[in-house]
Amino acid sequence: MEDLQSLEDDQYYSYQLIGCSVITKNGHAIGLVKDVFFIKNNDLLVVVKEREEIYIPFIESICVEINLENKEIIVDPPKGLLELNEI
Repeated sequence: MEDLQSLEDDQYYSYQLIGCSVITKNGHAIGLVKDVFFIKNNDLLVVVKEREEIYIPFIESICVEINLENKEIIVDPPKGLLELNEI
């Protein structure tokens, strides 16, 4: 890990995010980060909730707080985002 380059305060390595709990700013637990998809201009967190995956854009307006010490990501999802994967 010593060979990794330094990142800006608002940048993270994917290994740092994997395993983080994702929680809404109201305290509702969504799931755990399983993976990060790197897509041009819009990275996605792959969050596992029970046996389903939820894709959350990893952008500042949605992921409002990242606390690596506590392994938590606080999100403020727009209405309907968390239900997009439900059938």
